[in-house]
Amino acid sequence: MKNIEQKINEFISNNFYPGAVIKIDINGKDLYYSSFGYSDLENKKPMKKNQIFPIYSMTKPIVVVACLLLIQDGLLSLDTKVSDFYSNFNQNMKIKNLLNMTSGITYSWSAKNNIEKQIEIEEEIETNNYNLHEIIEMISKIPTEIEPGADWIYGMGIDVLGGIIEKVSGIKLSTFLKEKIFYPLKMNDTDFKIKDLNRKPVKYNLDSSNGYKLIRNENYHWMMPEDLTKIPNCCLGGSGVFTTASDYNKFLNFLLCGKIENKEYLDTKYLNEMTSNQITNLKNIKIFDLNEDYQYGYGVRVRTKNNVFPLTEVGEFGWGGVLGTTSLADPKNKVVMSFMVSVYPGNNMLVEKELFDALYKDLKDKKLI
Repeated sequence: MKNIEQKINEFISNNFYPGAVIKIDINGKDLYYSSFGYSDLENKKPMKKNQIFPIYSMTKPIVVVACLLLIQDGLLSLDTKVSDFYSNFNQNMKIKNLLNMTSGITYSWSAKNNIEKQIEIEEEIETNNYNLHEIIEMISKIPTEIEPGADWIYGMGIDVLGGIIEKVSGIKLSTFLKEKIFYPLKMNDTDFKIKDLNRKPVKYNLDSSNGYKLIRNENYHWMMPEDLTKIPNCCLGGSGVFTTASDYNKFLNFLLCGKIENKEYLDTKYLNEMTSNQITNLKNIKIFDLNEDYQYGYGVRVRTKNNVFPLTEVGEFGWGGVLGTTSLADPKNKVVMSFMVSVYPGNNMLVEKELFDALYKDLKDKKLI
């Protein structure tokens, strides 16, 4: 995979990252799996393939699947009102609005109004003094940025969904995900805590004020408690999971078929909904800095056209995290990819474009697609 290797080494030499892990599968089997650079730059500790990373928003698709499992079992529906569980929310807000980011719930950085209140909530999460339902009650008291369904705004909707999953299932979100997703898929290194601190890469800040410079920041724990070795009181369905490239590829491969050990686990009709455009009523929506070929499904970007760089495949989907992690799944070619790093900001859109382009060049060079 010469283009992938060249591109990742270029990222590292340009000081975007101290190191990285990438895993690519095709037809459910390993195609390429490698680590680059360092997990600890100052102490020259090589990055290893089994490093455990905070994936932040790459948690969202996992919780979407958890919700779809409950819908499949008839315990929820897309039209279920959020106010049935948390009475302060807008009466027009439905489960679908949480899934496709049209609820009007924001993060502090995506809000135009009530920014200070949102910052307070994010800081309260870091204290670990509140459980998920208490945090959601705080969120519910902030007026939504828009009327539900009127626009696409990135925010804490999937975190609210996590609370609903807890109420419907009767168990903590972390337990539900373990029992229904992580254990069945043998995602043994995946949890709302780091299972082995020796496998945690050092976090870095990227200073771009004068070129690029990596600054060690081991204390970074945005919207997470300081102690990452214990399950937090508030397990955030939008950002709280730690995992490896290998484990996340298991999840991505599952999204391509809905099967575990050749037995149907989640009906493909739900997966097709998740990975198709679910904001068709909204016009001229730009999903962050992704090109105009992308729309949004449930918790994932979805490619609806293939006209603009980087050319991938119609139907390709995935998502990234604030520390630079990203993922890709291509249903047509049965290709999945997980890319793991730990730097803030992660330059996701720039890196994704270059990385996806390199991936598809390699796949074509090897005549795999």
